[in-house]
Amino acid sequence: MICCSYCETENQENDKHCSFCGAELKRLRPKVREFIYLELYERPFQELEIFHTYDLFVLLRLVRAEKTKSYDLMRTVQKAPEDVEIDKDLKEI
Repeated sequence: MICCSYCETENQENDKHCSFCGAELKRLRPKVREFIYLELYERPFQELEIFHTYDLFVLLRLVRAEKTKSYDLMRTVQKAPEDVEIDKDLKEI
């Protein structure tokens, strides 16, 4: 018997794919990374597909948080009154 590295289902030795989840039995499961940072979203698909699922969820959460911050800033600028004057003392800073 061979155990699937993704779902831990036992399969026959001659099986190429898991009978439960369909994962390749010869492929090793990716390890969870210690750190995930926002700039990783720019990586090509071939690199991202070997990331652990948890790492991809963390990366997605970071991207969504950044998108939300950008959207909130845009909405704040749109709601700002047009006749606001900046204090002359602040211009010099």
